[in-house]
Amino acid sequence: MKSLLLILALALVAFALVATKINHDTNLSSTRNIRYLLADDGDWDEDDDVQQPEDISNNDDDDLVQYFETSFRVVNEAAPELQIEIINPKPRYQYSVTVESVGKYTGTATLLSQKKGKLVYSWRPSFADTYDIYVHELERNRYGAHVKTPLIQPSPLSVTISPDQTNSTSEGIESLDERARNMIPCQSVTDMNVFSRFDGDWIGPNVKIEADTLRTGWTFVPSEAMNCTFETFSQQDLLSMPEKKSIHVIGTSKERGVYLALVDLLLSDDEKFHIHKSVIGQCWGRVNMTKGNLELVYQDFRVAQFEAPDAEDYVECHNDLIAKDSGKFIDNATSVWHEVFQDETSWPSVILMVTGKGENNWDFDYHTRSFVEMLPSSWNGTLIFTDGYFSPRLAGLSANDVNEKYKSKLEEYLETMDDNRVRWVDGKGISKEMRMYAEFGPEFVTRSQHFHRNCNESITDESSGITSNTRVCGNVTDLMAQLLLGFTLGEKKDYLQTVQQAEEKPGDMKLTYCYDCPKKLLPFHITPTPHLTCAEGPLHERENINDEDTKADQTCPQSCRSQRISWSFGSQSDTVNVRQCPASTIPPVTRTAETSNAPNESVELPKSIQSNLVDVSEGAGQTSFTPFFWHIPKCAGTAIQNLYFCMGLTLANQVGANPKFKHDEETALVEFKPWKRYDWSVINVDTTTRAGILRAQELGLVSSKDPKVDLVVSGEFDSVVSHLFDKTNRGKVFAMFRHPVERLESLFYYLQKANWESTFHPEWARTSLRDWAKTHKGEKNWMVHKLVNKDVHSLTMDDLELAKQIVKEKILVGLESKFVESIHRFNVYSGIDDSSKERQSCIASLARVPTKGDKQATRASNSDPHPKTKPGSALWKLLTEDSLDVLLYEYIEEIYEHQGEMIGLKIKDSANDK
Repeated sequence: MKSLLLILALALVAFALVATKINHDTNLSSTRNIRYLLADDGDWDEDDDVQQPEDISNNDDDDLVQYFETSFRVVNEAAPELQIEIINPKPRYQYSVTVESVGKYTGTATLLSQKKGKLVYSWRPSFADTYDIYVHELERNRYGAHVKTPLIQPSPLSVTISPDQTNSTSEGIESLDERARNMIPCQSVTDMNVFSRFDGDWIGPNVKIEADTLRTGWTFVPSEAMNCTFETFSQQDLLSMPEKKSIHVIGTSKERGVYLALVDLLLSDDEKFHIHKSVIGQCWGRVNMTKGNLELVYQDFRVAQFEAPDAEDYVECHNDLIAKDSGKFIDNATSVWHEVFQDETSWPSVILMVTGKGENNWDFDYHTRSFVEMLPSSWNGTLIFTDGYFSPRLAGLSANDVNEKYKSKLEEYLETMDDNRVRWVDGKGISKEMRMYAEFGPEFVTRSQHFHRNCNESITDESSGITSNTRVCGNVTDLMAQLLLGFTLGEKKDYLQTVQQAEEKPGDMKLTYCYDCPKKLLPFHITPTPHLTCAEGPLHERENINDEDTKADQTCPQSCRSQRISWSFGSQSDTVNVRQCPASTIPPVTRTAETSNAPNESVELPKSIQSNLVDVSEGAGQTSFTPFFWHIPKCAGTAIQNLYFCMGLTLANQVGANPKFKHDEETALVEFKPWKRYDWSVINVDTTTRAGILRAQELGLVSSKDPKVDLVVSGEFDSVVSHLFDKTNRGKVFAMFRHPVERLESLFYYLQKANWESTFHPEWARTSLRDWAKTHKGEKNWMVHKLVNKDVHSLTMDDLELAKQIVKEKILVGLESKFVESIHRFNVYSGIDDSSKERQSCIASLARVPTKGDKQATRASNSDPHPKTKPGSALWKLLTEDSLDVLLYEYIEEIYEHQGEMIGLKIKDSANDK
């Protein structure tokens, strides 16, 4: 009896101590404390990286564990499927359960159920062995570099699996070999869903297996459900490519790890020695790299900053800095996407592209499906999507039912897109097994981090016996890199046979790379047609960032910092608080006084221009005037013409008078379709030469009602205005503009190769851009020369003033850097209805064109990859010296927004009139 009373007394004391502890913690409600003791029985969030505004930086309840210790145990150990129970799990915590056989295997157990007081995880072994179970405790929404991930007791817990518990004999390795041998290469699988249920076994370097092995020594053997195998390619395989190929990686820092793995595989030890400290090692912009016949392109793509459909323009701040300035990210992203497919000769073989699934603003149709619909129908490459769950931190934490919903959703997306060129990688599946092998290792599983890490490890290629150093290590990034190579090169046996039979071996193995990489992460930006700096030879260390460079960081306006936090997420440094503030609420920045670039209002326009052309303010939306596209060479003119061909417009350019179509000597206007394969129409005139313009005038081109021309295209501004239009049949002009230095670069490199052009100059290939610029100074003032119709060598500042006035009053300007937006303006201004499904399809694709045989008249884009001049360099100064075109372009940039507002008002007024 005394013993019983003693036990009861001790129990009461223990209960009092616990009650005192609970009551002392004023930050927790009594209800929450009870849930703490019994374990949180609610569902884990699928988007576990997103939290509501709440200060959770100080968690004072951890010492309650001294009363109720969190631990785990293994149940039904003899069954084919092991179950691991977490006992007394903490609320607001998650648990990562890893099963390892050192050097042989690593896997992750899946959360099956959540019951009061315990969580139940499941793991099924593939072969017999002794395994260690590690359970890490992850506090939600703590991401900082200082946050270590504790193991709960009794980690590591050893379990022994016998052959009877698996469906294999011996240790089961033979069954994995057999599985791999009976599978086809993953790049040959036609099933769109092959990667949307990513599952298999990671086998370590201590196990010899016949399947292809990564450089790290690890091998991934896909499950029988995936039914394919990953082939691996060596550096020698890449350098032996008999024809040019291109791989594009479009994403964030996690996808950049895949890009760096490709770079690390392609480059020699000397070339990549400084890769970690080089400009491409941490690039938040664009990189184009070429060696041999392989081009690798990276584009930073911050999908989290994409606006929701019809969203009001807003500024986004991350903590105290601006992450997104006002302006449409989605528009710039669309322009970048069109750049990828601008030149058919350099279309990529495969694209790895991040989507916004998991992000707050993400909209499937607007942010993902629309990009698929813009793919050229003739492109036969592969587009592989990733998403926010392609992450060492997020993977493997959700419950099994949540994972199944996620995978089903991926399959639903693929079915909706219905394009067999598209794949979607199950980010959770590919990531979950590698939690302990990410950038910072098992002590920092909770930290926001990458799959790849800096390293310097020697590896020997078994096939060639060549030893080299790996500078970028990571199992997942290496696996994804090899997947991209598989889709680029095809099945390995066929590729090696092609290499062996190739008559021409790869030529120049010189490394060249061009880049536009901001020195600071924030603000994020996606820049179409960036100014690229180019270099040759080994990667070099990036220059140190000085105080001037830090000015690229923009402080979040006080009016936005005072607003409520929208949400938070984890970064490598710490938790980031996000605020989104309408741009209209941000006070305008006070600008310092500067010299006006406006034209002299007293300048009078020539009579023909004044009377024969409609004012920009008058012409918007009107269909009674004939549109005139002033084609400035190397400013996307060919692409724009092909767009309007596709939209069903009848064009007058140089095609109709081509002798091969046999209508050039007709004495009357004829509308015809020059290519049997395309339903495109032209008039039998040439509006690109003075003689052709005079013939078109004689035939009454603009006044004709049958046939009727929908769009006149010419670079001869004065001749068209003076001879094709008059007071009765007026024209309205629009033009696409590009920075004059970029235009000159493009012109120089293009015309030395374009043997289909009448202005072909093969001799330019034997000189440098610097020497060419010294002897072709007139090209620097081409635009002013054409607008004022004056000899290029006798132009003055007065001529510049006249050119500005012409542009301001008579030309709707577009900017190639804002290509998609400019096209929309052209359509609105010209009264071109683009609302039909067919015309929307034309706008979405832009690159659907005839085959290469029709180069002279129908190339979608006459772009050509070439070195870029660095702004501020000696060559840049030479190209801009005495350039009136540069001054005109600066003015055009200024009036671009004003004209947009003018057109917008016109549209609004027209709508109100209706």
